[in-house]
Amino acid sequence: MPETPPHVARPRGRPRKDEQVAPTDQMMAAAIEAFSVHGYNGVSLRTVNDELGASRNLLYQRFGSKANLWRAAVDWAFRPLVEYLEAADNESADPMVRLRVLTRSFIEYSATRPYLARLVTMEGSAATDRLEYLYHNYVEPIRLRFLPVFTLLREQGRIKNIPPEVFYFLLTSGGSAPYGQIGLVSLMSPELVSADENAAQLYAENVAEVLINGLALSG
Repeated sequence: MPETPPHVARPRGRPRKDEQVAPTDQMMAAAIEAFSVHGYNGVSLRTVNDELGASRNLLYQRFGSKANLWRAAVDWAFRPLVEYLEAADNESADPMVRLRVLTRSFIEYSATRPYLARLVTMEGSAATDRLEYLYHNYVEPIRLRFLPVFTLLREQGRIKNIPPEVFYFLLTSGGSAPYGQIGLVSLMSPELVSADENAAQLYAENVAEVLINGLALSG
């Protein structure tokens, strides 16, 4: 009868670096930040692992490839935005009120998540499979949250005949620009990226005022 292998006691104290597992939110935050700043080609699993202070095998064991890590990070970053807008939108409200609420909600949510604007700008510069994924899963659902509101307002004769895509890009690329260009804004107008929640709300209201007043028909 074979002998029972001797029990090996686990060493006491802090686990070795390669035994530590970073929390999912920490991994995703590090990954989306890296992809939004350096671009897909400028990031490797090794650099994100180093940022986490974790084993260089951690992300490979968890995701298998950089492409899988990118998709997981994008899901982690953008799915809550889609859900946030859905929760904020009262479909029974007056469509002009809905448009203002959606506009403000988009800006306020983006204010504390600058990687959103940066990543869309980064990936939107070229046609890739990654852009297809980002567009169909997140950009398009957000656009379709706004589109029925435009349709109602146009049917009611309350807005100018401006393509909704114009409004969308002014909001998402223009309205959220300060949060994707924090370095520039810190030189120009630091209060725009203040940690104060009231500052973000005021900025969001100003963006909504400009966009909606420019869209609305007088009278």
